[in-house]
Amino acid sequence: MTPPSGFGDDARLKERREFRRVFESGKKTVGRALILWHRVDASEGEPRLGLSVSAKVGNAVRRNRLKRLLRETFRTRRSELRPGVELVAYPRAGCSWKGLADARTDVLDLCRKAGLLRP
Repeated sequence: MTPPSGFGDDARLKERREFRRVFESGKKTVGRALILWHRVDASEGEPRLGLSVSAKVGNAVRRNRLKRLLRETFRTRRSELRPGVELVAYPRAGCSWKGLADARTDVLDLCRKAGLLRP
């Protein structure tokens, strides 16, 4: 059976209580362009992602571009994350990603630093 690679409802944090749970009981890893809050609960199942992009990052076009890059990075690398991982990604105001390669590098570096990748 192939692990899920999409970004459907089962892969998203959507409700306020889900975000709050990650912020309150999770840990924070800070990078140059991204802050990553994470929480691991093996009983939760597949990894899930929530996005929080501030207006400080830029106009709507810029914010939506960053969200698309984060979703695509998560979608293609979801199978590399440990089961039960819940992530909230928060791009910082100085985020200077030019494309998917920059986003992928930053996200994977933070996941590696936080110990969220499968052994």
